[in-house]
Amino acid sequence: MMNKQHGAALIVSLVILIVMTIIGLSAIRTSVMEEKMAANARDQQIALQATEMALRAGEAWIAAQTTEPDVTDNGSSNIWTANIMSTDDDVADSWWHQQNQAWWDANGVQANSDVTFSSNEAEIAVNRPRYIIEYQQYVGDDLLIGTGSTTTGRSFYRITARGTGASEQARVMLQSTTAKRY
Repeated sequence: MMNKQHGAALIVSLVILIVMTIIGLSAIRTSVMEEKMAANARDQQIALQATEMALRAGEAWIAAQTTEPDVTDNGSSNIWTANIMSTDDDVADSWWHQQNQAWWDANGVQANSDVTFSSNEAEIAVNRPRYIIEYQQYVGDDLLIGTGSTTTGRSFYRITARGTGASEQARVMLQSTTAKRY
């Protein structure tokens, strides 16, 4: 006698196959998303490190000056008048948020070396980061020189640096304030 089979094993195996396919597709989607997130995090780190380099280059430039540089409205002496770059006084954003990459390329001082980062795949070249130095103020102090007739003080500068990662999508801006006694 032959047993009647109703195909239950086939239906159960097809349901299990569909569930496994859905789980597999979900795992693939998750791993692709995690890979993109890791690449974005790496790109952001590269942008941060490049911008740090430009910030340190601006601070080193100030430290190397032996006489106080001229302050100009166009940055021709490397020192800008504070907040002169603001394009619109009605906008609450600071000038460094208002300016685009083309403005930074035209006006920012380029960091003094190429920026490359090594990864397992290859070397990653990054656009050179740029910085702007703004004169903030002179603050006198009570340090006396010579016979006590000459007082001294320090000039304060704000350095704003802008850098990108391996793609233009990762942008970082950093600022520092430094003082110099001339």
